[in-house]
Amino acid sequence: MNKKLILPFLLIAALSSCKPDDDNNTQGAYETGVFITNEGPFGSGTGTVSFYNRTSGELSNNIFEVANNRPLGNIVHSIEVHNDKAYIVVNNAAKVEVVNVADFVSTGVIESLGTPRYFLGIDENTGYISDWSSGIKVIDLDNNTISTTIATGGQGPEQMKLIGSEVFVANSGGYDKDSTVAVINTTTNAVSATFTPGHNPKALALDANGKLWILCNGILDWVNSANDTPGKLVRVNPATKAIELTLTFGSASDHPAGLVTNEAKTKLYYTLNGGVYEVGINATALPSSALINRSFYNIGIDPETDHLFGTDAKDFVQNGYVFRYSLSGSLVDSFQVGIIPGNFSFN
Repeated sequence: MNKKLILPFLLIAALSSCKPDDDNNTQGAYETGVFITNEGPFGSGTGTVSFYNRTSGELSNNIFEVANNRPLGNIVHSIEVHNDKAYIVVNNAAKVEVVNVADFVSTGVIESLGTPRYFLGIDENTGYISDWSSGIKVIDLDNNTISTTIATGGQGPEQMKLIGSEVFVANSGGYDKDSTVAVINTTTNAVSATFTPGHNPKALALDANGKLWILCNGILDWVNSANDTPGKLVRVNPATKAIELTLTFGSASDHPAGLVTNEAKTKLYYTLNGGVYEVGINATALPSSALINRSFYNIGIDPETDHLFGTDAKDFVQNGYVFRYSLSGSLVDSFQVGIIPGNFSFN
């Protein structure tokens, strides 16, 4: 080798040897994309989190275990991003894992929970966790501890929706027996109102007109179907708490699930009897035909792309799949994730 080239060559080699391995460097890897929670095997094993990078189209599975060298626990029910952190609700393990959203490295654990379902960020310092066992847990986000518990007046609180300074809580009863929605004043952390939209309210969505939509699943009695009641789609004025519209499904065996909106919040989507249905926010009747004729465990819509994501849990033992659709109902693609994929968080 030419002696004049030796020094530059050695310098380049030295600098190259200090370059981090891109394959193992996850800093910033999860800042933009879609998180998918995989519940994991019922009663045993661990759930996981998958990440879909909407820019590159790449999928990463088991990202918590990769980043922290330990399992999440059983069952991973939901995930929510707030204040540059991801809050992972692990149902059977009675905890919420807190990680930096950029690299998924653990920053803490919220414990002393019963049967947690969802996390909702309220402000810089406060979060709410719906807990079937006791109500809404108010969390001090500075130290990841429970500061107080709010009894919502019903059983089994599920999804929550923050509208202004109020949080609307769907009380499903835990086992599909309640019928109420509680309203919490976030300044006082107290229930300020309660109303009854229908049996088993679970999913909440806010539309472009500022109206709250509540999807009530109805009662599904596994022992005696004579006790079944049909689901309802209910529109509420959040300012007055008045029910403005109730659309009742046609049969006592109709139990819809998974209410979401498009990016413009002008259309609602839900699942029912092996299909995905679309309804406009000004509609006065439920649609008679499905937009997508496929059964999903749950659905979500990415506000960045307006793509509908649907999870297929397969046989609840093998790894499941996520299917991605345009809102015209056309399949875009699909990818394999973990066991029993359930909820989404679009970041």
